[in-house]
Amino acid sequence: MTVTVTWGRASARRLERQFLDRPAERGTPVADVVGAMLGAHAQVLSAAEVSVGVRAAGVTRADVRAALWDDRSLVKTFGPRGTVHLLPAAELALWCGALTAIPTGRSPFPPDVRVTEEQAEQIVAAIGDALGGVCLTVEELGEAVVARTGSWAGDLVMPAFQDLWPRWRQVLLPHSLKGMGGPPRPVSRARCASARTGGGR
Repeated sequence: MTVTVTWGRASARRLERQFLDRPAERGTPVADVVGAMLGAHAQVLSAAEVSVGVRAAGVTRADVRAALWDDRSLVKTFGPRGTVHLLPAAELALWCGALTAIPTGRSPFPPDVRVTEEQAEQIVAAIGDALGGVCLTVEELGEAVVARTGSWAGDLVMPAFQDLWPRWRQVLLPHSLKGMGGPPRPVSRARCASARTGGGR
């Protein structure tokens, strides 16, 4: 049997499914709202808080932060399109499996910028060692990685946002699907990374 769906019906279904035609009922868990959204884009956390808040009656930024940092029903990690998203913790394995199944192809970087497989293994081991039960900003994590691997990891060679990032950051996207992210530091408003899903903070 063939079913024909018009663009109007498809758009209406999308609006309903993502709580854009009417917000989720008061008391709907924040993680359920984020799951219906297929993740909340969180390159800027306040933008994610707003996008979740407009989709759920009575939800505030404090509720989103509590779901992320206190009850841990949300995880902040790289998600669709390789950008930072909030994802339901209960769906993390599904997302990691799906996103790592996408063929990545060749590195977009020239040979003198790329990390080798051996270097990537060293960086991942250094990150795991550095995040053993502590929370570090991305900058602090970079210093720790360079201290554990060598100056080559800190070479500013990776083009990003009209700047150059250190070589070690090439491994963040593919390996962050194991769930790295930690609570912000109110004083510096710095981004923070920690071993979230491995049991550490």
